[in-house]
Amino acid sequence: MLGFLSARQTGLEDPLRLRRAESTRRVLGLELNKDRDVERIHGGGINTLDIEPVEGRYMLSGGSDGVIVLYDLENSSRQSYYTCKAVCSIGRDHPDVHRYSVETVQWYPHDTGMFTSSSFDKTLKVWDTNTLQHSKQKLPSLPTNELRSKNRQ
Repeated sequence: MLGFLSARQTGLEDPLRLRRAESTRRVLGLELNKDRDVERIHGGGINTLDIEPVEGRYMLSGGSDGVIVLYDLENSSRQSYYTCKAVCSIGRDHPDVHRYSVETVQWYPHDTGMFTSSSFDKTLKVWDTNTLQHSKQKLPSLPTNELRSKNRQ
């Protein structure tokens, strides 16, 4: 890796090659946790995960089935092998569920009481973690050409 960095610094190596090498190194270094499993809730694939940044205790998942699940990652059983349980989910029977695949879920950075989700149904929802209700407040929308002109300023 130091050889790549030196070559890049002197201009002998393409930055894209360094990026690819580092990405490959990181992917090959990944390992699954052998002593922890997660309760299976989703009916399809999982598209997105986010672990809350305050305590690192809760994880959100969003799936291709439109379902959002909140997991507790803490090992309360004190067993060496354990399964992380789903605390709650926003399932197909929930009135505010996404109609299509959930593509992103993300915790609000400073408070675990709120998170966002987005979907192929072209919606972005802001959720209250305690009530599992999303904010009904409409965000102002601007025509696409107006957004482009504001980004150029």
